[in-house]
Amino acid sequence: MPFIRPLALVLFFWFSAAAYSQGIEPAPDWQTADSAHFRINYRAAWREQAERVARAAERAYPKVTNALHWEPRGKTEILLINQFDLPNGFSTPLPFNTIAVFLAPPDDGELLDNSDWLDMLLTHEFTHTVHLDKVRSTPAFLQHVFGRDPLLFPNLFEPVWAVEGLAVYNESDPATGRGRLHGPVFEAWLRAEAKNGFLSLREINSNGRALPLSKEYLYGAYFYDFIARRYGPDAIYKLVQQYSGNAPLWPRLHTNPRHATGKTMDVLWDEYLADLKEQVRQRAEPLTRTPEVVGESLTGILFDISAVAALPNGELLAVTDNGLNHPHLVKFGKDGKQTVVTDVNSGADLDVGPNGQVLVVQPDLCNWRYLAFDLYRLQDNGSLKQLTHCARLRHVSQTGNGIVALQQGEGKTRLIQLDAQGQNQRVLWEPPVDINLIDLTVTADDQHVDVVSKRGGDWRVEEFDLTHPDTAPRLLLTHDAPITSLSVGPAGLEFIAVRDGVFNIWRLEGNTLVKLSHTYTRVTAQTGTQADGSLAMVVVAPQGYELHRIAAVTPLQRVPATFIPHPIAAANTQNTTPAANLSEPVPYHAWRSITPRSWEPLITTDRGLTAVGADTFGSDALGWHQYAGSLQYETSQHDWQGSLQYLYEDWHLLTFQRTLEPRAWVNGNDTNDVTSYDRKTSAQWISFLPWHRLDRRITFGAGAAIDTIDRVHPQFTTSLPSKDARILAGLVDYDTSGTNWWAEGPNRGQRATLLYETYRPFAREGRNDYDGNVLRLDWRGYIPLGRTVLALRHTEANAHGFTEPFQLGGALDPQLQLQPGLVLNNRDIALRGYRGDEPGLVGANARVSSIEWRTPIADVDRHFMVPAVGLNRLSGAVFFDIGGTWNIGHRPTHYDRSAGVELLSELKLLYILNLQLRIGVARALDGPKNTLGYLALGHAF
Repeated sequence: MPFIRPLALVLFFWFSAAAYSQGIEPAPDWQTADSAHFRINYRAAWREQAERVARAAERAYPKVTNALHWEPRGKTEILLINQFDLPNGFSTPLPFNTIAVFLAPPDDGELLDNSDWLDMLLTHEFTHTVHLDKVRSTPAFLQHVFGRDPLLFPNLFEPVWAVEGLAVYNESDPATGRGRLHGPVFEAWLRAEAKNGFLSLREINSNGRALPLSKEYLYGAYFYDFIARRYGPDAIYKLVQQYSGNAPLWPRLHTNPRHATGKTMDVLWDEYLADLKEQVRQRAEPLTRTPEVVGESLTGILFDISAVAALPNGELLAVTDNGLNHPHLVKFGKDGKQTVVTDVNSGADLDVGPNGQVLVVQPDLCNWRYLAFDLYRLQDNGSLKQLTHCARLRHVSQTGNGIVALQQGEGKTRLIQLDAQGQNQRVLWEPPVDINLIDLTVTADDQHVDVVSKRGGDWRVEEFDLTHPDTAPRLLLTHDAPITSLSVGPAGLEFIAVRDGVFNIWRLEGNTLVKLSHTYTRVTAQTGTQADGSLAMVVVAPQGYELHRIAAVTPLQRVPATFIPHPIAAANTQNTTPAANLSEPVPYHAWRSITPRSWEPLITTDRGLTAVGADTFGSDALGWHQYAGSLQYETSQHDWQGSLQYLYEDWHLLTFQRTLEPRAWVNGNDTNDVTSYDRKTSAQWISFLPWHRLDRRITFGAGAAIDTIDRVHPQFTTSLPSKDARILAGLVDYDTSGTNWWAEGPNRGQRATLLYETYRPFAREGRNDYDGNVLRLDWRGYIPLGRTVLALRHTEANAHGFTEPFQLGGALDPQLQLQPGLVLNNRDIALRGYRGDEPGLVGANARVSSIEWRTPIADVDRHFMVPAVGLNRLSGAVFFDIGGTWNIGHRPTHYDRSAGVELLSELKLLYILNLQLRIGVARALDGPKNTLGYLALGHAF
């Protein structure tokens, strides 16, 4: 059989790619320090944050380990990452327990609650660490032998909702407003889900395209809450304990709850949904007694609406995303007419000045490694002019002659002032590290700025004097739940606040809070009341968001405002916990963590050749060095084969592979002794230099490859070289292609890759080596047609001198389906409908074009428990290919054509493995006119 990478290594690279796709920045000042149970990796300037992280992690340690009755083996590595202006983190057990903390405090969305954000994040991620690390029975015994093999972690192989739901359950304390369970965001989604219909077990197991995006967190958290209420808190431990003993690749989800509840999972899920329906009804009853007041809908339900703002003339601007196309900045006229102004990036925020000047704050890649929010001005021609670079600004508000903004970095937030061009930064307020700034707005007199701050569960709105920045701020309001989306209306300061468990719009009038909206779900953004009395807002709806407008605002409720003059000491931050002793730092060294943590036996057979050996993999804590390798001994020919892949800092790849392939046998019988075999050796190096933005990615690359074949006859003492190809390569890749949640793969933009390969530096006299060079262009274009896409492809390869020829045929083309440049010296170009061995499709030069129409057929989104197999989207494609080769001249002497259809399926295995299978039938329209079927992975291009 051919050399196939074991599933364990596939899983390792799948998980490590997810974990390290962020590309942790290399720098000489990385340090390491230890607490009792954790090893913190951070840059020298982040020592204060490292100590805060250590304290939060040590606070989480007893809570989580006691709940799950398990302590992770060895110290858990924690990585502090300051490259992304989004609150998040990740946890992986491979190759060892690792947690990453993104140093960006939350300032909106579901993570905005009464928690200290580090406590919430570390409790959530450490729950993953303990949960995934926990093993017993057969997997525990096998880990003693083979180490941390991915196949021996049973809790990896369960639905996402079971993993994330447990972490959300552990992060939450509903009584104090900490965590997402029973929080206002999740409760709003539940009310929307109840109206739409709750997801079945098969649907949630599939982790498909149903909304909301956090559905696994939502359904999973409330499932564990149900289990604890109905069967006792210890039942959660029993569920985890039972699943942790599953045999490798045997995820017994269906029968797992019997030990704790006496019921199978499908019965239990039906019971859970019935309970959830009743719980939601009861909690929503006081809310729904009063008619909803959110005005009329202007958009219908969309995938997302991240911001809305009002223009002085009464028109509205909104950042909308329909889930298919690029997010747009859209203008809504008074007559309801919608006009697309320009494209913006997902998550963009808006500010409109008194003169109508529009500022956009949106994320993009800066210095290709940092996801940072920067400031843009909307020009009269509809374009965006970038004012700042890597400024990390989250919210802005315009004054008469400048801009005030909230800036974040290294886990801190501060209030700054800029001039009208976004330059000459001046710090107005940099609060202590445990106070996070959430939002701001400039007052009507243009002399003051109101700022929302948060310390644990203590929320404050304070007013700063811009003309006297050294003056102490004036306290306007205190609250015990989230406040966001500040704006100034004709009657005073307005904002979104949580009261009675619901996000609504409120106005501060002296010592009174006035309610302006009443939603059954949640208000996520608002414009403030306009001069004509109208008020626009974004409201959560079933399966998305809607833009609404109230024509004339009327007060709905009045309640006293609160004014606690001093911040609540240690408000929900648990500062009374003893400090975690973090050791003195030492320089970070990869060798401390890079050693292999597992091995796996490897046996391969191929027509008379049998090889035995082992494989392994590893990485250092920061992911700068990642590797996987295998070594095997062939028992009959006493020869060696194996492979090695090494990735350095995400952009430098070295690969080596040596395989043995039999060619002749005694009496021509491949079950007898091999009399001849090929020893194939290939090695490759490729390095990339990226120049990336979110919507435009340019990559430069350089590399080299060696590809040799020695024909070995065991009866002789020497081998005969039959191929010796050595090349240097350079490439440029330009990519503006994009996709979206509902799209069928890439559905807009284009991608072009220019690859130059030359044999000339390695040509030697007296040898039949190649001595020429090859220039290959691959272009792909995508045109959205509603939910479908028209995909175009053209490949042109031209050779000069003596080069290895191209072969057309087959349905796989690595240059189109892998990252460009990862496969050098590839001479196979896909032309569907042809086998790939036709002599008439071989030549030094090649040209192939394709046109393909792809369309979704159905989002099945179902995953069975027995067997653990699922199916998400089914799509279809109709295509036409044409291509030809030539050796002399500038074009093929003739073209071969084909047409066919393909069925694309998003197959899921064991709840976590996603495979896009392509089943096709292609008819050759020239030559022998064969009809061929094939099975392949991924889109054709």
